[in-house]
Amino acid sequence: MKENELKNEKSVDVLSFKQLESQKIVLPQDLFRSSFTWFCYEIYKSLAFRIWMLLWLPLSVWWKLSNNCIYPLIVSLLVLFLGPIFVLVICGLSRKRSLSKQLIQFCKEITENTPSSDPHDWEVVAANLNSYLYENNVWNTKYFFFNAMVCQEAFRTTLLEPFSLKKDKAAKVKSFKDSVPYIEEALGVYFTEVEKQWKLFNTEKSWSPVGLEDAKLPKEAHWSKFTWLLGRIFTIYFLPLCLAFFNCIYTSRNDDLISDFLCTVVIFLFMVWLFRNVRMIVLSVKMEHKMQFLSTIINEQESGANGWDEIAKKMNRYLFEKKVWNNEEFFFDGIDCEWFFSHFFYRLLSAKKSMWLLPLNVELWPYIKKAQLSRGDEASVTNESF
Repeated sequence: MKENELKNEKSVDVLSFKQLESQKIVLPQDLFRSSFTWFCYEIYKSLAFRIWMLLWLPLSVWWKLSNNCIYPLIVSLLVLFLGPIFVLVICGLSRKRSLSKQLIQFCKEITENTPSSDPHDWEVVAANLNSYLYENNVWNTKYFFFNAMVCQEAFRTTLLEPFSLKKDKAAKVKSFKDSVPYIEEALGVYFTEVEKQWKLFNTEKSWSPVGLEDAKLPKEAHWSKFTWLLGRIFTIYFLPLCLAFFNCIYTSRNDDLISDFLCTVVIFLFMVWLFRNVRMIVLSVKMEHKMQFLSTIINEQESGANGWDEIAKKMNRYLFEKKVWNNEEFFFDGIDCEWFFSHFFYRLLSAKKSMWLLPLNVELWPYIKKAQLSRGDEASVTNESF
């Protein structure tokens, strides 16, 4: 009897997957031209925007009644330039607060629809929550989540990472209160689906390289790592920084050579740092790419430097075939590949904190540990990469 009551309680207000199978799942990405137009619509419908607009009414009256226009002008400029910042901050906090009050409903949807790490699996969850939040007057539009990827990222930042990083039960109860049982069940469902997806990659059934014998690492095609690095950063994607870099070189002919030289060096080093992080952002777009990387490390038979060279070759081919990178030069060599794994995967696991817009990959922690142990040399990092 109690089990039936608990089951009925968990299914309250949850739109089943079968109910949505008969109708096409419609998300804001299907209705708006872009995420920018959706964002503008959400701002326009917010209470903070309306308050900002109403502020102009007393200001206009003040302009007419005031004999000195300096003070109304100063206040008007402050409202004009600081108002949008105020609106953006309030809207962001409002979204976060609204979602934090619906953690139980969020968990119910996850438990009911069993999404995995694939963003497409989150479409039903996003559509259901959009309807639920609007119908229950939690949010003032039907478009809380723009697409499935935004919903998945909200799950990651609101539930997955904060809950996983809590050290003890008391801290979890204090932070999430009555939501703890539902969160534990939702995370259990999610990790089960992630494990299913991982098994496909770990058995190498998802992808296997063809003609890898003829593949060459960039270290064999370039004079040095420096020339390879120059070719990677001086591209159209870094055009603004490239122009600033060449401008500094051009102005170095002036009298103040020391400051111009230092500025040139700083811009170049920033471009190198940005390139390193851009590679991780590109690899993090889809969970399958990160899983393939870890699976390739675990299943590599050779050890030492030769093993990392083979991993680099396989991943260069994989990322090129999947159109993640525009050539087969993602990794320069095995040392670069080993550094990349240790810096962006194993180090994040050890530090347990995100790095500059990079996800923490909580669901990948067991596989990161396994990949680190499978190398035998415990992924000894060589900081000479870059």
